Parts: sequence; structure tokens; C-alpha cells
Amino acid sequence: MSPLYSKRYRVYWSETDAALMMHFSNFFRVCERTEEEFLASLGVTQRGSPGSRILMPRVHAECDYESPLRPGAAYRVDITDVVIGRSSLQYLYEFYDESSDKLSARCKIVTVFYDEAEGKAKEIPKELREKLLAAGAKLREDVASSYGLSG
Repeated sequence: MSPLYSKRYRVYWSETDAALMMHFSNFFRVCERTEEEFLASLGVTQRGSPGSRILMPRVHAECDYESPLRPGAAYRVDITDVVIGRSSLQYLYEFYDESSDKLSARCKIVTVFYDEAEGKAKEIPKELREKLLAAGAKLREDVASSYGLSG
């Protein structure tokens, strides 16, 4: 199955730890950078005045590390799945070392759409939902029903 979106990067020395491996925290930074590039490819930005911006704070993040990325290594980040809830998006990422095509990490990040004025979660805008579906995202209820789960 091909990814919804892919982006290539290079590991910088400043992104590594004392063992010369990309520091675990940088995987999360790169996930967010890739998410921003993906959304920009759909014509979505966080620009705008207060109250009209798309704000998506993170409410869950996890990552399983399989193989280190070293300084200078070229790597690819694939967004392999986006699951759309009422007010949330769940992104699944895979990091691959480009020299070996070896899996380096799998990460999951969940964001919630946030109403700046009311200070609470809000429904994902219809236009964005449609763009995400056209890009290959899935609705949570469709994912749940495919596994025989409810709601």
C-alpha cells in the first residue's frame, strides 16, 4: 500500500544524541514538519487571524524505534494513514533509511481541532475533511467497522 504522503530529509549532526543517532525527540519534530508539508500540499495552512486559524494541539504521541538514523543519512518519512474522527486526526508515520530502505521508526500522533475563542475541541471543518478523504484518509467509523469494532 502506497503512503498518503512522503517527504525526504537528511539527519543533521545537531539532531543526534551522544551515541550519534537521531535523538528520539527529533522524530516527533519531523512528524510535525511532515504533517505541515502534507497539509500545505492540500492548500491548508495555520495562517490567519485569531479565531479563524486551524489549531491542532497534540493529545497523544508515541514512537517505536527499530533502527538508528546516523548523521548525514538521507531518510524518508511516509504518512501511511490518517484517520479522521469528529474533532481529531490520527497520523501514522514510518521513517526509512534511504540507503537501505530499512525501517527506522513507526510513530503515531493524534491531534484535536481546537476552538481558540471557546477554548475547547471543535469539529473538523468540512472542507478539510473532504480534502483529507480525497488524499486517502479514512473515517474512524470505517476503520472501526472494518475491524468489527463499534463507534
